Amino acid sequence: MSGLPLVLDSAGLDGLSRRRPPELLRALLAEALERGRAVIAPTVVCAEVARGRDRTRALEAAVARHNPRQAERPMLRLVDTDFDVARQVGAILHASSGGSERVVDAHVVAVCVASGGGLVATSDPDDILELAGAVPAVRVRVVAL
Repeated sequence: MSGLPLVLDSAGLDGLSRRRPPELLRALLAEALERGRAVIAPTVVCAEVARGRDRTRALEAAVARHNPRQAERPMLRLVDTDFDVARQVGAILHASSGGSERVVDAHVVAVCVASGGGLVATSDPDDILELAGAVPAVRVRVVAL
């Protein structure tokens, strides 16, 4: 994989779960596939999307469609919260004076750190940019969905 990854927050993952994802998201996914860029989402974001039977099934189907065997789609890599990610999330929240209500968005920013940045597809661009300010060495670009 080359270049900054495409990072999905709950709006991005929810969009991916739709029968027909939003046009902008489809374009971002096509570009990621063409350029060999990773598509990632923190697993904690799944908790925001998997609410109710129908949404959970749609999410499960989207994750299954974006597996390594599907050459026509970019692979979606879910990033678990291990101790290193948890410490990074805590540091981001501390530096931005954020509370626990921002823990999921802080995970989105934290998964960008390992790659030196990311292109975040989100419905909360201001929140993500504010949290990203806590890690100035990491290049975070935001696309509002």
